[in-house]
Amino acid sequence: MHTSRRVSPTGSGKLAVGVAGAIVVALVAVPLGAVFAFALEGGLEPVARTLARPDVHAALGLSALAAAIAVPFVTLFGVAAAWVVTRTELPGRGALAAALSVPFTIPPVVSGLLVVLTLGPRSPIGSWFGERGVPLVFAAPAIVIATTLVSLGVVAKDLLPLMAALGPAEETAARALGATPLQAFLRVTLPGLRLPLLQAGVGALARALGEFGSVSVVSGRIRGETMTVPLLTEALYGEYDRTGAFVLAALLALVALAAVGAKKAVEASVAALERAEREPRRVAP
Repeated sequence: MHTSRRVSPTGSGKLAVGVAGAIVVALVAVPLGAVFAFALEGGLEPVARTLARPDVHAALGLSALAAAIAVPFVTLFGVAAAWVVTRTELPGRGALAAALSVPFTIPPVVSGLLVVLTLGPRSPIGSWFGERGVPLVFAAPAIVIATTLVSLGVVAKDLLPLMAALGPAEETAARALGATPLQAFLRVTLPGLRLPLLQAGVGALARALGEFGSVSVVSGRIRGETMTVPLLTEALYGEYDRTGAFVLAALLALVALAAVGAKKAVEASVAALERAEREPRRVAP
């Protein structure tokens, strides 16, 4: 039976790994450790006081609301867009693929200005909602929309190359057996995209929770009403409340680390299930 062997790293390979590890430690581990150290330098009592503040509660709730709406929408949109681009012959597929890169190429502040121009009180849409007592800009709706806009292409850009590489052959076979295009995609292609979709979803969550530029433009920075956690962190730091700022920064880092840890756990469980499916079952004598 053929067994794969690991190739021993050469001297240059070990050097490259060492340099990469040093860069990760210097640029990620050390700053992250400093954030937690500054957050806890006064003990747990200042941390508890910060987390008990009403403006912190409001910021946490608003950030959670924006992420809870933006991430599922971005995920569904990304799957649908990737399917349209790679599995259909609809006109405008190329324009759609190009448009998915726009949120990554324009500055977030510009995205925020676009939301203000489109939904502000002087725009037709904004004035119509304003006359009915539902302000869009400088309120939660614009924050959710801006968060969704800057995260729009995160899932699609990860799925597009994978679906293009998989090709439509298996879906075509399923359709030949009587499945509809949607059934073929959901039952044949989508199960193979579980892990990439999970990774893309974690990326979308990180982008939504950490968004600053566009939200800063559309929020109005009203303390206790339209400040998300990143905005409040910056405000506290500007007010020389270093403990409060670093507590919130550490909280955002913990959420990101928890999301990565959950992703790794799911990947490990899926890999274990796949190994179990590949192994031949032993039949008792």
